[in-house]
Amino acid sequence: MPRALVIAANSFIGRHICNELEAHHVQVVRARRAPDNSNQFIACDLTNAAEVSHAIERSQPEWIIQCGAATASRDARELYQTHVFGTLNLLEAVAMHAADARVLLMGSAAEYGSLPLEWLPLTEDRLPNPSSVFGASKLAQTQLAQALAAEKQLRVVSVRPFNVIGPGLPDIYFAASLAKRLIAARASQPATTEFDVTNATATRDFVDARDVASACLALLERGPFSPGRSEVFNISTAQETTLLDMAKHLGRLAGGLKPRAAGEHQSRGGITRSAGNFQKLHQATGWQPSIPWQDSLRDLWTALQPTT
Repeated sequence: MPRALVIAANSFIGRHICNELEAHHVQVVRARRAPDNSNQFIACDLTNAAEVSHAIERSQPEWIIQCGAATASRDARELYQTHVFGTLNLLEAVAMHAADARVLLMGSAAEYGSLPLEWLPLTEDRLPNPSSVFGASKLAQTQLAQALAAEKQLRVVSVRPFNVIGPGLPDIYFAASLAKRLIAARASQPATTEFDVTNATATRDFVDARDVASACLALLERGPFSPGRSEVFNISTAQETTLLDMAKHLGRLAGGLKPRAAGEHQSRGGITRSAGNFQKLHQATGWQPSIPWQDSLRDLWTALQPTT
């Protein structure tokens, strides 16, 4: 089996990808940005060209999965430094030390931005119109990867996961933040029975992190990694779910708490409705989503319960 280098292996998606690869007997080399005293990770700060080059040369991977991202940042310089210059550092190192490696880059549905609602679910041939600096920086990452793949004859694929959920989801995201609120509300005295949800009618295409991991494996095994051509694939379910429906399900898990719509606020990504078409990925690999968002929420909820 191939040797896979997973960059940001300690991240939410990175951990699920490592689990999926190892379950299929892939040899995994884990890399992370911060120093590690356990010897489970090698150092790979994407913004440090020498460190990235050393990580590629040391691990000699046949597969590279780049999960590193500045997901919690709104600083444009940090976003571009990580996503664009980090990708430049990575692909230059690949060209030097592992030119035949299959490289999978983690993009984002935020690259699409605000597009006409009649285009939903979005296909990869829609011209992106990012409505956030995060989305713009991820689109620049994808475009740079396409240009470098062509120039250096590299084997690169970029994926655009839609709204990823599941156990381990960071609380900067709606589902995890709300779940933690409801755990606290259930324990409060007097007990809370209702809770507010802003942007309740907004929709998202929620895809489980474990489905994202299986999609990445399917692409690495069977996807089109032709030298010089970088393809883009959505990872999605093609289904819209309102934030209110998600809140209702979490309320039931919390013992019958009830959500109430509480007005509209500017969302983090500036998008009101979202859904992605995954047929290109299905046709290339046979992949399709297998975990309903309700099961993802149940597993997220279970993982967040306080231990006794």
